[in-house]
Amino acid sequence: MNSKLLSFLEEIKAQGNMSKAAQALFVTQPYISRVIKNAEVNFGVRLIDRSSHPIQLTYAGERLLVYLQDENRLRANLDREMTHLSQFKYGHLTIASNEIVTDDVYRPVLIRFYKKYPNIHAQIIRMNSRDAEKRLLSGSLDFFVGHPLQSPKVEYVPIAKLPLVFVIPESSKAFKQGQLYVDYNEDELARLTGESFISTPQRDNYQRLVTNYLSDLGISAEFSIEVPDIHLASDLALNHVGAIVTPEPFAEDKYMSDEQKKHVNIVKIPTDKITADFGISYIKTKQQSEPVNDLLDIISDVVDQYTPKR
Repeated sequence: MNSKLLSFLEEIKAQGNMSKAAQALFVTQPYISRVIKNAEVNFGVRLIDRSSHPIQLTYAGERLLVYLQDENRLRANLDREMTHLSQFKYGHLTIASNEIVTDDVYRPVLIRFYKKYPNIHAQIIRMNSRDAEKRLLSGSLDFFVGHPLQSPKVEYVPIAKLPLVFVIPESSKAFKQGQLYVDYNEDELARLTGESFISTPQRDNYQRLVTNYLSDLGISAEFSIEVPDIHLASDLALNHVGAIVTPEPFAEDKYMSDEQKKHVNIVKIPTDKITADFGISYIKTKQQSEPVNDLLDIISDVVDQYTPKR
């Protein structure tokens, strides 16, 4: 009955008319009326304001609709999880990460994990921290690997603090000819004010961290180029399109051509000034099994090896 009531309330709200709702759902109008009336008797409240034109849900009807939609989502999650548990020995894991986690990290993690747990079904996806937090709270995501999340319902296990660097193009007033690596000097960096910077979306936790850091240095950055992820942003910076603050692994000289090295400066930012915190987030109430604990340990170990040491 709840699934029918949910469909009827949703369609009445969308159509504003009982007859049109019935037509859309391929049922009769008296049948919808009877189901609604029975629910009103059961709950002791009016669910539909029939005096308005178009008809509307009452406040009670709106609240019931929200509860029924939540119940439907929980049921869908339950059905999904039970299906996975019936098909796989250990079940299903959905793991998301932001762009900081490269294939160089995922490759050894998955190889080590699947040697021990070949019967687990895992889904690896990319998303920003804001979307990851929503999906963790909704139950459609098991882990997020990346920057810390804000919700008190989310458990965060720190893994590493990624050191950051400035990439400065030759078009900048702060550029020093004939050098790849330049010493950190805040007075020199202040000359970047007003110059073109490359950014990731401003809503991302990482970009907010960088923007606040630049502001603390007194640098009024002109974010003239915004791209979806830090990989593309770093690649553009190494091709001297604009300046950027990026994790050190994305600007290591071993990944740069000799030509690229002629046209940029790399400034290593002291770790006591700023770092990109990096770890694993999951819901506090999540029951952890042996495979889950092993996965956490493997990710921690691989990321620690990947993180530059200063």
